[in-house]
Amino acid sequence: MRGNVNPYFGVYKEPTYRVSVQMTRLSETQWQKIIQQLSQRASFISRLLLNDIPENIETVFKDVGVHLLPNSYKDFKVSCDCPDYAVPCKHIAGVCYRLAGQFDRDPFLLFEMRGLAPEKLLQDLALSPLGKVLSDAKSGTAAELAPVESFYTRPKFTEIPDEISLKSFWQGRHPLPNSIEPSEPAAVPAMLIKKGGDFPAFWQKQNSFIEVMEDFYLRMRKNTLKEL
Repeated sequence: MRGNVNPYFGVYKEPTYRVSVQMTRLSETQWQKIIQQLSQRASFISRLLLNDIPENIETVFKDVGVHLLPNSYKDFKVSCDCPDYAVPCKHIAGVCYRLAGQFDRDPFLLFEMRGLAPEKLLQDLALSPLGKVLSDAKSGTAAELAPVESFYTRPKFTEIPDEISLKSFWQGRHPLPNSIEPSEPAAVPAMLIKKGGDFPAFWQKQNSFIEVMEDFYLRMRKNTLKEL
């Protein structure tokens, strides 16, 4: 960055200074959690795939325990080789001002400064189950149909012994396990709700129906856990 001539301080030739402004990068594990959260929300994926950042995207980062936008000066790592002892100096402040203008023109630069290239973000979102559906709808191509043996869960037949004691009938032949492994979460939670989109025909409010239902189920889950 170009400095100023100041004969009072003995600067008779226009100086140039090297200024560096960096933002704290998120770890790969944190980005994986964020992408997993984003890939479960149709309203976020649809706008991100259209190169538009939702206004409430910070809620996803907050759920992971981080934030996209700088939260304090500690999120920055700055340096300048000018003789000014103040941090930030006027050169650092000028670069930050220019960065703010760049963010207004291209908000996806925030992802890059946080450690994830925008192309990688969109690629990972497009590979998610919900992202594939939205990408196919955006491109106008029909999704490939996968053959299945049955559209419903087929019953499993169990051989019944000739003689059954009352004790084995009520208690079972095998004891129950001490702990039950949690079931795998659905690839796309609440698929039926998300199929209707943000503003289905019966929804007359201004806010997204999907976001309202996500908040509703989240509160119900927390209340249920409290009761247990």
